[in-house]
Formats: sequence, structure tokens, C-alpha cells
Amino acid sequence: MMAEPQQKLPARAPDRESITLLAVSPYRDDHDRLKDMLRCDNWTVETAESCDEAVRAVQDSTPAVVACETDLPDGNWKDLFNLLTSLQNPPPVVVLSRHADETLWAEVLNWGGYDVLAKPLDPTEVSRVFGMASRYGRRG
Repeated sequence: MMAEPQQKLPARAPDRESITLLAVSPYRDDHDRLKDMLRCDNWTVETAESCDEAVRAVQDSTPAVVACETDLPDGNWKDLFNLLTSLQNPPPVVVLSRHADETLWAEVLNWGGYDVLAKPLDPTEVSRVFGMASRYGRRG
């Protein structure tokens, strides 16, 4: 009597390291939406609602990418960008805006930001831009 061949289990894929995004927006819906969009992409989404909260969060957790709403309760994306660039190894900044246009995009790039994402956010574009931004940030 022949022994039945043993079935080999597929090798378990190694756990990928989580990548941290800091979502800075006064709108909790933005936080929830980004968490939902990035859940399958191995991102951890931390949140802040102001420039001050964001700077503290960056100092505490060093996120790979910061996503920032154009206007915040205590400033705007430029204020946050200036605060972040004073830190050692600041993360790339992606600006989120309902009024994204070529002018804002050019301004963000001229200031040294990474990109602009138009709202409402598209899940495919969010995943692509944040993935590229995180790889860009690790190079520096």
C-alpha cells in the first residue's frame, strides 16, 4: 500500500513592517476615510487636528509621510511645513485639498512638499502617492 503524498502548506509570507502616516486635518471624516483606504496596504494612520498636535506627533512617532489639509485651526499647510522642516529628517508632506489645482500643486512643490491629493480622495491615488512618498522619504 502506497502512502499518500503529504500536502505541503504554502510558505507564510513574512509580515511586512507597518508604515505610519500622520493625517493632519480638522475633519474626523478625513481620518476615518484614510484609515479605511490604507487598511489593506499595511499603513498605520495616526491623526492630528492642528499644527501643534502634528508637530508633537511627528516628534513622538516619526511617521513616514504626513498628509495635511490645506487649512488647519491654528494655521495652514505652509505653517506645518515650516515647523516640520526645522526637525531632523522631516517626513514628506502631501497636501489634501478640495480646491486642488495647478497653482496649489506648483506652490506645494516649490515649498518642498511631495504632492497634492484632490478631495474627495481616490483610494487608488491615495495608495500610489503615499507609497511613493514613503519610499522617497526613506531615501533621505
